[in-house]
Amino acid sequence: MIVDVTHASLWRHGDFVRRWTGQTVSELCSVVTRTALPIVAVVTLHATAIEMGVLIASASTAVLLVGLLAGVVVDRSRRRPILIGTDVVRAVLLLAVPALAVSGALRIEHLYIVAFVEAALGALFDVAYRTYLPSI
Repeated sequence: MIVDVTHASLWRHGDFVRRWTGQTVSELCSVVTRTALPIVAVVTLHATAIEMGVLIASASTAVLLVGLLAGVVVDRSRRRPILIGTDVVRAVLLLAVPALAVSGALRIEHLYIVAFVEAALGALFDVAYRTYLPSI
């Protein structure tokens, strides 16, 4: 039996294309965040080794704590709003860093909070994404 691949292409499926585009942007921003926050801490705030350790630990702790509960939250909620909401909040958080830096108010504590919340939302996003994708 011959299957016509042009009609079976995922690129013709609107939900898949929107999800793929959103995931690509989200992953790119996550990589930039994991790279940029420590650089901002060192270059702009002249963070010490201990402060850098706390920055990294804050993100790791968030993933650990949220990861334990994320499955329950996602299982009892609609996944699409979780995906959109977590990305929007992460974008706002990340835009706050340069805004604080330009205003001269950026402190290492701000980066701790951004790293923690961004990682927590990222963990929630990842669980929701893995369960949402099969429904597409």
